[in-house]
Amino acid sequence: MIQRPRYIQHSKDGDYVMRFTGLTWSVLHRTGEEGAFILSTGHRDRKAALSQVQSLTERDQSDGWEPVGPDWFRQVTHFRRD
Repeated sequence: MIQRPRYIQHSKDGDYVMRFTGLTWSVLHRTGEEGAFILSTGHRDRKAALSQVQSLTERDQSDGWEPVGPDWFRQVTHFRRD
């Protein structure tokens, strides 16, 4: 069964977010309402950043997101137990 993409306006605390800076990708860990801790920078392609997000979200039982517009995120991994 194919899952539809999931979009939200705000990721939850403890989730991971991939961010494209124009040349490279960064991985951030959400720490609060407006806060995030930068875990890594300089991934040259999306696949490398996505691989790290998949590993981290599986380990921490959280979700991974990618910005798709102002205040909108698309889910790229799902390991959160609801």
